[in-house]
Amino acid sequence: MQELRETDPRTIGPYEVLGRLGSGGMGEVYLAEARGGLRLAVKVVRAEHAEDRTFRARFRHEVRAAQTVGGAGTYTARVVDADTEAARPWMATEFVAGPNLRDAVLDLGPLPADAVRLLAAALAEALAAIHAKGLVHRDLKPSNILLSPDGPRVIDFGIVRALEGTALTRTGVVVGSVGYLSPEQIRNGAQVVPASDVFSLGAVLAYASGGKEPFGEGQDSVVLLRILTGDVDLSAVPEEQLPLVEACLRDDPGARPTPAELVAAAGHTTGSLREGLRAGWYGPGAAKEPAAAQTGARWVPAHDSGERESRVEYVAPVTVTDVPAVTHVSPTPAPPSRRRLLRAVAGGTGVVAAGGAGGWLWLRDLSDGSVQGRAGAGAGGTGSVTGTPATGWQYKVQGLGGRRGPCAALSPDGTRVYVGGADGSLHALDLNGRTVWRTALGAEAMSPLATAQGVYCLLEDDQEGASKLCALCWGGKVRWTRAFASNSQFLVTAGQLILVSYGDGSDAGGVRAYAPDGSVRWSTPTGPAPTSEPMVADGVVYVGTFGDRVQALDAKTGKRLWETAAGLDTGRPALVGDTLVVGSGGEEMLHGIGRKGKPLWNTTNDKVYGSRYFTCVPFGGLGVTASDYELAALDPADGSTVWSFQFTDDGTQYSNPTVSGDTVYVRHGSTLYGVNRKGKQIWQKRVEGGASVGTQSPVVRNGRVYVATADGITVLALDS
Repeated sequence: MQELRETDPRTIGPYEVLGRLGSGGMGEVYLAEARGGLRLAVKVVRAEHAEDRTFRARFRHEVRAAQTVGGAGTYTARVVDADTEAARPWMATEFVAGPNLRDAVLDLGPLPADAVRLLAAALAEALAAIHAKGLVHRDLKPSNILLSPDGPRVIDFGIVRALEGTALTRTGVVVGSVGYLSPEQIRNGAQVVPASDVFSLGAVLAYASGGKEPFGEGQDSVVLLRILTGDVDLSAVPEEQLPLVEACLRDDPGARPTPAELVAAAGHTTGSLREGLRAGWYGPGAAKEPAAAQTGARWVPAHDSGERESRVEYVAPVTVTDVPAVTHVSPTPAPPSRRRLLRAVAGGTGVVAAGGAGGWLWLRDLSDGSVQGRAGAGAGGTGSVTGTPATGWQYKVQGLGGRRGPCAALSPDGTRVYVGGADGSLHALDLNGRTVWRTALGAEAMSPLATAQGVYCLLEDDQEGASKLCALCWGGKVRWTRAFASNSQFLVTAGQLILVSYGDGSDAGGVRAYAPDGSVRWSTPTGPAPTSEPMVADGVVYVGTFGDRVQALDAKTGKRLWETAAGLDTGRPALVGDTLVVGSGGEEMLHGIGRKGKPLWNTTNDKVYGSRYFTCVPFGGLGVTASDYELAALDPADGSTVWSFQFTDDGTQYSNPTVSGDTVYVRHGSTLYGVNRKGKQIWQKRVEGGASVGTQSPVVRNGRVYVATADGITVLALDS
């Protein structure tokens, strides 16, 4: 740990900062402490990444996914909390008292044979836990493995993916650390499979057992070339570990062992692994926890302590072009020509973006795929006799504004479609996808709302909250605007009132109700600001706050009816039957509360993403929520999973679900699924236009489904 600088924050969210743990390409890592004494490692994103919309969207998605991994027996550091909407997004993981693997080997030398077997089995268990949630680590390396007294902990799983596709990398990249990338990450421009992590694990075990980088050191382009051609040096690896390491380093991903096979190959079971991982497990003389970590005092390492920038990603000056793709037709395919690769590396232009010991690898020259806002109309398709929707028309607006809420709005009579665009405009369309009007509003227009009085939308601020509420007439003319800071991204109605949450940051805020003419009907402070949009049901407004509570307000007057504690940074409630189901940070991240404010239950559920970003919708008496790999239905009586439906496509981006009749609609990747009340798929249909980076929910109206895409919306016809 390093001493805090004058420019370092003293608090991050609700946590007190104690010192610096490291820094690098993605951001700064701090040691922080929660109010109850829990110590956390908090990673704060660099300002340049925070300003990149693509990075923010990916970071939000990967943090949500990472929050589903962790806990006892997984050998991963659990993600405890995060704020992906902050000016500088951050995430907090369990603080692991111990060195990272790189430091341990540098300070103590290679690990003993028994320790390597324990390490191999525990890391395989960690990968199994990560892969079970539909994630791939992508950057397994010695500095991302922390050695605690009761076993290793893998950190930063999946988070490196947030850096792909950002403004820095839109020409096509491979993200990861030189020397631990798999061949397919280099050949295929960061396209990875779970077996890619197994290759990285092989390189990690070679380093841990031999004390040498298996693909050597030197210029990044040379190390890349060694990986591609299989030029690996395992001379320092003890003979006992060679078979395991060599199996992991096979060029063909399909020929590598699975994590379960690795545990067995290391000679362990779950029980024997737990028994073997005790204090001192990674070798005699292992570094002990500094006294300051026990006393709470801050300490600074000596100048030569080996403290280095680690646990973060970085950029390297290398361009590799013209690398031939390899189709694996046998376990030992012929490697590409070494001379051709050398010529390709030598001919590439060097792009220096930052210093560091590893790097971004610029490997391909792809267009960024950006599309100017335009409307494309086409004939609507005809639904099949089985009810499978056919593709209708698409409308492009440079991507939807905001990250959540309905993807579009329809006028009360169903003849107009309204879309908020990242192009800074609100668009009105007819049912054939033709532009009726387009009004420039000066900032990203988020999920619109159409009522009998007109059309409303929030304008996004530079922190992905809202800075202004706009009201437009049916002809597209702005009637009035109201400026305020808000954590809302979409609007909610209570009768004729338009409700928003307000608050600049997390310290103070409330809920405000606007009349159709723009006057404030009521405004109720909530103390600490709301974390998200309010929810309205049966004349009551429910809202979660940064004060760790759910509050209930009278929808007509704003009078506070009750408030109830629920975790940390309580999210937006959903009413399922007579139970408010709400997510939060903290140990127990799912809560049930009665309509009158009575706490009913607090629990965890591995099938859902907790935290304040948890979202569910009522469906058949259950609460249905989506993640990046499945749809899950929760019992409002206790938060347990009643059924789950796993997505079958290869995508990772997903939408929040929408219910219409006996079907729940959800987009995953480029596929729209229809699922019935028993969790069975009714149909699926490809969504043209690419996957949206947000979680905007589909809109179902008059036999059509409107679905968010990378550039705007796609319309699918449910019937003829």
